[in-house]
Amino acid sequence: MKINFKLNGKNVEFDSAPGTRLVDLLKTSAKIMSLRTSCYRGICRGCSLFFNGDLVSSCLIPAFQARDAEIITFEGLSKFDEINDIIKGFEDTGYHPCEFCRPGKIMTIHSILENYVEPDEHQILEAFEGINCSCTDKSTLIKSVKAGAYYRRRRRRARSI
Repeated sequence: MKINFKLNGKNVEFDSAPGTRLVDLLKTSAKIMSLRTSCYRGICRGCSLFFNGDLVSSCLIPAFQARDAEIITFEGLSKFDEINDIIKGFEDTGYHPCEFCRPGKIMTIHSILENYVEPDEHQILEAFEGINCSCTDKSTLIKSVKAGAYYRRRRRRARSI
């Protein structure tokens, strides 16, 4: 079946078998390399992307549901200045997520910062619930998200002046 949708700002069309998961379609047909497939249960968030503005685990979505959707992957998010807030937060706190989970963590942090101007510890930990990677030191992660939030607020204030 043919599936048309917007991927990282561009209209695309792919052929897909009925049982194909969105993560597999994007990895094989669109060559999206940031998506990780490790759990296929939506727990690890390695396959996180924005689907019509909501952060989702693409391993849980049948590819046919992407018809007419707007999808933004890590590659698409990387084109926007917002990602720099998160990277600066990492640098300031010495947080170094591993290459396996880095894209999913950045997508999750972006979602947090879009929903909370000043996220608290509970909001951060709730967003990362279930993500268990040896690179995740929760206290440093919390500090880095808060630092990223600071940079995002500062950048948005400068833009509004």
